[in-house]
Amino acid sequence: MPPQTLEPHTLDGVDSSVEAPAQPWVSGSPKRHWLDATTWVDLTPGWLRDPNEVYRALHDGLAWRQARLWRYDHYVTEPRLTAGTRPNAHPAVLEATKALRRHYGVEFDGPSLALYRDGRDALGAHRDRELRHTADTLIVILSLGARRPWILTPRGAADTGRAAAGAIDLAPRAGDLLVLGGRAQADWLHGVPPQPGLREGRISVQWRWTSGTGPPEIGPGYRAPRHFSGG
Repeated sequence: MPPQTLEPHTLDGVDSSVEAPAQPWVSGSPKRHWLDATTWVDLTPGWLRDPNEVYRALHDGLAWRQARLWRYDHYVTEPRLTAGTRPNAHPAVLEATKALRRHYGVEFDGPSLALYRDGRDALGAHRDRELRHTADTLIVILSLGARRPWILTPRGAADTGRAAAGAIDLAPRAGDLLVLGGRAQADWLHGVPPQPGLREGRISVQWRWTSGTGPPEIGPGYRAPRHFSGG
Protein backbone atom coordinates (compact mmCIF):
# COMPACT_ATOMS: atom_id res chain seq x y z
CA MET A 1 0.00 0.00 0.00
CA PRO A 2 1.23 3.59 -0.59
CA PRO A 3 2.97 5.38 2.30
CA GLN A 4 0.77 7.41 4.59
CA THR A 5 0.67 11.14 3.99
CA LEU A 6 1.43 13.08 7.15
CA GLU A 7 0.14 16.59 7.72
CA PRO A 8 2.63 19.10 9.22
CA HIS A 9 0.70 19.49 12.47
CA THR A 10 1.05 15.76 13.24
CA LEU A 11 4.85 15.95 13.43
CA ASP A 12 5.76 16.75 17.02
CA GLY A 13 8.77 19.00 17.45
CA VAL A 14 8.99 19.93 13.76
CA ASP A 15 8.60 23.54 12.68
CA SER A 16 5.92 23.30 9.97
CA SER A 17 6.81 26.80 8.75
CA VAL A 18 10.13 25.52 7.34
CA GLU A 19 9.76 24.80 3.64
CA ALA A 20 10.61 21.30 2.44
CA PRO A 21 13.36 20.98 -0.17
CA ALA A 22 12.06 21.54 -3.68
CA GLN A 23 11.32 18.36 -5.58
CA PRO A 24 13.34 17.83 -8.76
CA TRP A 25 11.52 18.45 -12.01
CA VAL A 26 13.07 15.46 -13.76
CA SER A 27 13.92 11.97 -12.62
CA GLY A 28 14.37 8.49 -13.97
CA SER A 29 16.86 6.56 -16.08
CA PRO A 30 16.39 5.97 -19.81
CA LYS A 31 16.03 2.50 -21.28
CA ARG A 32 17.74 2.07 -24.63
CA HIS A 33 16.05 0.28 -27.52
CA TRP A 34 17.98 -0.47 -30.71
CA LEU A 35 16.01 0.11 -33.91
CA ASP A 36 18.78 -1.38 -36.05
CA ALA A 37 22.54 -1.87 -35.82
CA THR A 38 23.30 1.88 -35.83
CA THR A 39 20.16 3.60 -34.52
CA TRP A 40 18.65 3.66 -31.04
CA VAL A 41 15.99 5.40 -29.00
CA ASP A 42 16.17 6.10 -25.25
CA LEU A 43 12.77 6.11 -23.51
CA THR A 44 12.09 7.50 -20.03
CA PRO A 45 8.40 7.32 -19.08
CA GLY A 46 7.25 9.99 -16.63
CA TRP A 47 10.57 11.83 -16.72
CA LEU A 48 9.03 15.23 -15.98
CA ARG A 49 7.12 16.02 -12.80
CA ASP A 50 3.79 17.88 -13.12
CA PRO A 51 3.75 17.92 -16.95
CA ASN A 52 0.26 19.45 -17.04
CA GLU A 53 1.44 22.45 -15.01
CA VAL A 54 4.40 22.94 -17.33
CA TYR A 55 2.13 22.57 -20.37
CA ARG A 56 -0.21 25.31 -19.16
CA ALA A 57 2.66 27.65 -18.30
CA LEU A 58 4.32 27.27 -21.72
CA HIS A 59 1.02 27.30 -23.61
CA ASP A 60 -0.07 30.58 -22.01
CA GLY A 61 3.31 32.26 -21.62
CA LEU A 62 5.12 31.88 -24.97
CA ALA A 63 4.75 33.86 -28.19
CA TRP A 64 3.55 31.12 -30.56
CA ARG A 65 3.64 31.71 -34.31
CA GLN A 66 2.47 29.86 -37.40
CA ALA A 67 4.99 29.46 -40.20
CA ARG A 68 4.27 29.85 -43.91
CA LEU A 69 6.32 27.61 -46.20
CA TRP A 70 6.87 28.15 -49.95
CA ARG A 71 5.90 25.04 -51.89
CA TYR A 72 6.55 25.25 -55.65
CA ASP A 73 4.16 28.07 -56.63
CA HIS A 74 2.38 29.13 -53.44
CA TYR A 75 2.67 29.43 -49.68
CA VAL A 76 1.23 26.78 -47.37
CA THR A 77 0.49 27.33 -43.70
CA GLU A 78 2.23 24.88 -41.40
CA PRO A 79 -0.43 22.93 -39.44
CA ARG A 80 1.06 23.60 -35.99
CA LEU A 81 2.52 26.52 -34.05
CA THR A 82 6.15 26.95 -33.05
CA ALA A 83 8.12 28.98 -30.53
CA GLY A 84 11.74 29.49 -29.65
CA THR A 85 12.71 30.16 -26.07
CA ARG A 86 15.53 30.25 -23.58
CA PRO A 87 15.98 27.37 -21.15
CA ASN A 88 15.01 29.69 -18.27
CA ALA A 89 11.50 30.19 -19.70
CA HIS A 90 10.37 27.74 -17.01
CA PRO A 91 12.31 26.09 -14.14
CA ALA A 92 11.40 22.66 -15.52
CA VAL A 93 12.85 23.47 -18.95
CA LEU A 94 16.04 24.82 -17.38
CA GLU A 95 16.48 21.73 -15.21
CA ALA A 96 15.72 19.46 -18.17
CA THR A 97 18.35 21.20 -20.31
CA LYS A 98 21.00 20.80 -17.60
CA ALA A 99 20.07 17.16 -16.98
CA LEU A 100 20.31 16.30 -20.68
CA ARG A 101 23.68 18.03 -20.96
CA ARG A 102 25.02 16.05 -17.99
CA HIS A 103 23.69 12.70 -19.15
CA TYR A 104 24.73 12.86 -22.81
CA GLY A 105 27.82 15.03 -22.39
CA VAL A 106 27.09 17.40 -25.29
CA GLU A 107 25.85 20.96 -25.81
CA PHE A 108 22.39 20.87 -27.35
CA ASP A 109 20.75 23.44 -29.59
CA GLY A 110 17.43 24.56 -28.19
CA PRO A 111 15.05 24.22 -26.71
CA SER A 112 12.57 24.84 -29.49
CA LEU A 113 8.88 24.09 -29.09
CA ALA A 114 5.95 23.01 -31.24
CA LEU A 115 2.28 23.26 -30.29
CA TYR A 116 -0.25 20.90 -31.83
CA ARG A 117 -3.49 22.68 -30.96
CA ASP A 118 -5.71 19.65 -31.58
CA GLY A 119 -5.80 16.50 -33.69
CA ARG A 120 -5.92 18.47 -36.94
CA ASP A 121 -2.40 19.81 -36.40
CA ALA A 122 0.26 17.38 -37.59
CA LEU A 123 3.77 16.94 -38.97
CA GLY A 124 4.51 14.72 -41.95
CA ALA A 125 7.20 12.05 -41.92
CA HIS A 126 10.60 13.67 -42.35
CA ARG A 127 14.25 13.72 -41.31
CA ASP A 128 15.92 16.66 -39.57
CA ARG A 129 18.12 17.44 -42.54
CA GLU A 130 18.70 20.99 -41.31
CA LEU A 131 21.36 19.47 -39.05
CA ARG A 132 23.34 19.05 -42.28
CA HIS A 133 25.41 16.13 -40.90
CA THR A 134 23.08 13.29 -39.86
CA ALA A 135 25.41 10.31 -39.39
CA ASP A 136 25.63 10.82 -35.62
CA THR A 137 22.96 12.97 -33.95
CA LEU A 138 20.80 13.30 -30.86
CA ILE A 139 17.18 14.47 -31.14
CA VAL A 140 15.42 14.93 -27.80
CA ILE A 141 11.64 15.19 -27.43
CA LEU A 142 9.87 16.00 -24.17
CA SER A 143 6.13 15.52 -24.63
CA LEU A 144 3.51 17.59 -22.79
CA GLY A 145 -0.27 17.50 -23.02
CA ALA A 146 -2.30 14.99 -25.01
CA ARG A 147 -0.90 11.65 -26.06
CA ARG A 148 -0.43 11.51 -29.84
CA PRO A 149 0.94 8.91 -32.26
CA TRP A 150 4.65 9.55 -32.85
CA ILE A 151 5.71 7.40 -35.77
CA LEU A 152 9.19 6.19 -36.71
CA THR A 153 9.54 4.69 -40.18
CA PRO A 154 12.61 3.17 -41.84
CA ARG A 155 13.75 5.35 -44.70
CA GLY A 156 12.57 3.93 -48.01
CA ALA A 157 9.99 1.61 -46.44
CA ALA A 158 7.10 0.72 -48.73
CA ASP A 159 3.78 2.41 -48.00
CA THR A 160 1.01 -0.17 -47.65
CA GLY A 161 -1.75 2.46 -47.70
CA ARG A 162 -2.45 2.03 -43.98
CA ALA A 163 0.95 2.21 -42.31
CA ALA A 164 4.45 2.09 -43.69
CA ALA A 165 6.20 -1.26 -43.39
CA GLY A 166 8.35 -1.44 -40.27
CA ALA A 167 6.77 1.64 -38.67
CA ILE A 168 7.00 2.03 -34.88
CA ASP A 169 4.62 4.18 -32.83
CA LEU A 170 6.29 5.53 -29.68
CA ALA A 171 3.13 7.47 -28.64
CA PRO A 172 4.67 9.38 -25.70
CA ARG A 173 2.46 10.39 -22.77
CA ALA A 174 2.67 13.72 -20.95
CA GLY A 175 6.03 13.95 -19.20
CA ASP A 176 7.70 11.19 -21.23
CA LEU A 177 11.16 11.74 -22.71
CA LEU A 178 12.43 10.15 -25.91
CA VAL A 179 15.88 10.55 -27.43
CA LEU A 180 16.77 9.40 -30.95
CA GLY A 181 20.45 8.66 -31.44
CA GLY A 182 23.01 7.28 -33.85
CA ARG A 183 21.89 7.34 -37.49
CA ALA A 184 18.23 8.07 -36.70
CA GLN A 185 18.19 11.21 -38.87
CA ALA A 186 20.02 9.51 -41.73
CA ASP A 187 18.07 6.24 -41.91
CA TRP A 188 14.67 6.86 -40.27
CA LEU A 189 11.73 9.23 -40.69
CA HIS A 190 9.61 10.58 -37.85
CA GLY A 191 6.29 12.37 -37.79
CA VAL A 192 3.09 13.18 -35.92
CA PRO A 193 0.06 12.18 -38.05
CA PRO A 194 -3.37 13.80 -37.73
CA GLN A 195 -5.70 12.40 -35.09
CA PRO A 196 -9.29 13.22 -36.07
CA GLY A 197 -11.59 14.09 -33.19
CA LEU A 198 -8.86 14.98 -30.69
CA ARG A 199 -9.56 18.34 -29.07
CA GLU A 200 -6.69 18.51 -26.57
CA GLY A 201 -3.34 20.09 -27.39
CA ARG A 202 0.20 18.76 -27.21
CA ILE A 203 3.51 20.57 -26.82
CA SER A 204 6.78 19.08 -28.01
CA VAL A 205 9.92 20.50 -26.36
CA GLN A 206 12.95 19.69 -28.52
CA TRP A 207 16.72 19.75 -28.25
CA ARG A 208 19.13 18.76 -31.05
CA TRP A 209 22.82 17.96 -31.47
CA THR A 210 25.01 16.73 -34.30
CA SER A 211 28.59 15.52 -34.13
CA GLY A 212 29.24 17.16 -37.50
CA THR A 213 30.74 13.95 -38.84
CA GLY A 214 29.86 12.04 -41.98
CA PRO A 215 28.89 13.32 -45.42
CA PRO A 216 26.68 16.42 -45.57
CA GLU A 217 23.05 16.14 -46.60
CA ILE A 218 22.28 17.03 -50.20
CA GLY A 219 19.11 18.92 -51.01
CA PRO A 220 16.80 21.24 -49.08
CA GLY A 221 15.66 20.77 -45.50
CA TYR A 222 12.06 20.69 -44.30
CA ARG A 223 11.63 24.47 -44.08
CA ALA A 224 13.52 25.32 -47.25
CA PRO A 225 11.45 26.60 -50.22
CA ARG A 226 10.44 24.02 -52.83
CA HIS A 227 10.64 24.86 -56.54
CA PHE A 228 9.76 23.07 -59.74
CA SER A 229 12.80 21.57 -61.43
CA GLY A 230 13.85 23.03 -64.76
CA GLY A 231 13.27 21.18 -67.97
